[in-house]
Amino acid sequence: MRTLLTIGFAWLSIVSLAQGSTFKASTDKESILIGEQILLRLEIRSAAADSISFPVLEDTLSAAVEIVQKSPIDTTFEGQTLEQRVLSQKLILTSFDSGYHAIPPLVATVNGFPLESNPFLVSVQTVTVDTAKGIYDIRGVAQVPFSFKEWLKENWTWLAVAFLLLIGIIGLIIWFKRRPDHIPVAIEKSKRPAHELALERLVDLESKSLWQNDKIKEFYSELTDILRQYIEQRFFIPALEQTTDEIIDSMRRKPDFGQETIDKTRNVLFLADLVKFAKEKPVGSENEMNLVAVKIFIEETKISPETKNSNND
Repeated sequence: MRTLLTIGFAWLSIVSLAQGSTFKASTDKESILIGEQILLRLEIRSAAADSISFPVLEDTLSAAVEIVQKSPIDTTFEGQTLEQRVLSQKLILTSFDSGYHAIPPLVATVNGFPLESNPFLVSVQTVTVDTAKGIYDIRGVAQVPFSFKEWLKENWTWLAVAFLLLIGIIGLIIWFKRRPDHIPVAIEKSKRPAHELALERLVDLESKSLWQNDKIKEFYSELTDILRQYIEQRFFIPALEQTTDEIIDSMRRKPDFGQETIDKTRNVLFLADLVKFAKEKPVGSENEMNLVAVKIFIEETKISPETKNSNND
């Protein structure tokens, strides 16, 4: 009995956490003709600190409704204290099957729990044909007099490419005739470790004194770019293409990171998002602290000789 009560209270707490989040799907028109396009807007509203994963959509929403184009996921913050985060995405849809196509709820996740959108309907109408009018043959091809000016206007790019190829061939012939008999072979340098490149960029960033000159946004853009690139090169996580939540989720799935390291990384990335999208302005000590935090993260996770030996074993 006590176990059942515990499960019940846990379920109620999960439901209460999800009540503050909404997932809305809306279209810009109620119906289209076959082959026409319709705009679908997806919008998730939740607390700024929530971990949100947008639904992953492929090329179709259903067997009859195709996705033509997807915009990047946009993030904004609302409220007097920027306590609410809004994630939105626009999709261009089309269909070549007439009828009423019901799209079931799309599913996102908030703090690891599913959040469904509202279902919606895509109405596709056929083109009305006036059967009262007669049927006519297709018109023949009209003959147009040849115009060299029009031909040159339509084909000048090919002439330019042919001219450049001719110049290139002539240049190669001259180079082969004049090149020396012995060409020294350049020795390719070994690829430098990710932590060396990242630490060099941190030194360069610190020398620019960006936040000291009120260039807070530029400072955090470059700082998080250094951090994301290091994570991608060192741990093979596509951090340059992922959102903050997706990076943290990827780090949690790897045994290389402790909870404290993950929390500190999330704090830096989350503050950078606030600076870039919500015009947050941290004080000088916070900026210096975040620069040091990134430097410590790189030093603690860099590949050392001991790490190489353990990997080889």
